[in-house]
Amino acid sequence: MKLRSFHFLSKSNIKGNKNSTAITVLLCMLVIAITVISCFSATMTGIMQDYKNDYRSRAMYLSPSLKVVTEEAITAIENLEHVERVVDVASLVRYNGFEFLSTSNQKLNEEHKTKESNIMIEGLYEGEQKRVIKGKTLDKAPAFSCLVPSIFYPFDMEDDNLEGKDLDYIDGRTLIGETFVVKAIGDDIFFNYWSAPGLEGMCSQGELRVPSPEFTLTVVGTYPCTYSTFGSYMELMVSEETDRLMSEMIFENAGTDLETSIHGAVEWWNTPSLHDYRIIVDDVSNVSEVYDVVRNDMGYDTTGFSNDLVLDDTTKLMHTLFTKVGLFITLAVLFVSTILLVQSSVNSIRERKGIIGLMKAIGYKNHQIFMSLIYEQLYMSLRAALIGGVISALIVMLVNYRFNHGTFRQLQYAISWNDYFILLLVSFLIALFIPLITELLLLNKLVKIQPREAMMAK
Repeated sequence: MKLRSFHFLSKSNIKGNKNSTAITVLLCMLVIAITVISCFSATMTGIMQDYKNDYRSRAMYLSPSLKVVTEEAITAIENLEHVERVVDVASLVRYNGFEFLSTSNQKLNEEHKTKESNIMIEGLYEGEQKRVIKGKTLDKAPAFSCLVPSIFYPFDMEDDNLEGKDLDYIDGRTLIGETFVVKAIGDDIFFNYWSAPGLEGMCSQGELRVPSPEFTLTVVGTYPCTYSTFGSYMELMVSEETDRLMSEMIFENAGTDLETSIHGAVEWWNTPSLHDYRIIVDDVSNVSEVYDVVRNDMGYDTTGFSNDLVLDDTTKLMHTLFTKVGLFITLAVLFVSTILLVQSSVNSIRERKGIIGLMKAIGYKNHQIFMSLIYEQLYMSLRAALIGGVISALIVMLVNYRFNHGTFRQLQYAISWNDYFILLLVSFLIALFIPLITELLLLNKLVKIQPREAMMAK
């Protein structure tokens, strides 16, 4: 029997199949559910996992405000269950805004003529490594190297776009090898420091503003920039060593001798017990447990990083909807589609006993009749899969267009096309294999039909 004959029979049978429209609609819904819902579920799960696995999400702030952070205290905290390490994060660079004086990149120089630059510089913590998507990591680079974000926008927001929607990001991978000469905005470095404890044993905080030196940084790599992980589109990453060297340059530029000066800021810099620290916990779920011990039992001023800054109520709700409710909808559609296909196959054989018997009487073999029924179901499935694929692709395109032209936070919700095509293939295979399996299960019924039943059929 030729392929053309199978095609003709299958299309003829579809016209007589009462469930063909319902099957097509359900299979379309199945493809859309598997692709769109599952894709967005994977996206939301990825956001949650990125946050939980990020080094900074497991970091707790430890301040000497209530009492100095002694070496004994650090050792005691590091010996607590779930604590990986306690790291010194004293810095004069952190929390200051910087601007470009010049760059070796022509595009940045041109844009800087019409826009005010605004960047942040963040030193990595001890033991922290920022993953790169191109170039090399900071532990393999010399001092005064930096990483740029994968999407880079080092300028102030325009007055009519303070939310930062649809920014003209620069691909950070194109900046590797470039140099940036930067200086603090307003020409001054501002920082807070802790003074030695008073009579009550508590440390007071001082403020200092000093002239900013110029820093020359060389881009050696690009780190993946997402809202759910530490870093932003305006933030350069430098090593712990570079952060320390930049801080020492600030003191030197201010004419302060770190060895002989009696200024309170110098005393703070030279006294580790007056520094701020970060407690790195092994898992974000254990932060509250460690917090209770350090805060309540040991009496230190400590705060955990608020996951509400990243995992807001909307993100949590969307994750719940698309992982739990979305899974239920997908499984429900899959179940109903399978039942309807099985029912359609059973009815097809029962209602066509006469035709099948006649086909056997004129010489058609069981496998030929079976193949015509398979082609019928596959034709409906393939048609539904193609329609569902087109609809789901349009939905993904519209969703991604909305998020890709939104704010920095909204960028994280864009669906990966790699995930989409993988799940589209899965949905196609499911839509094609369900009818094949149902027909195989009913093959025994087909074989039992005899030619004489053509005469008995009404």
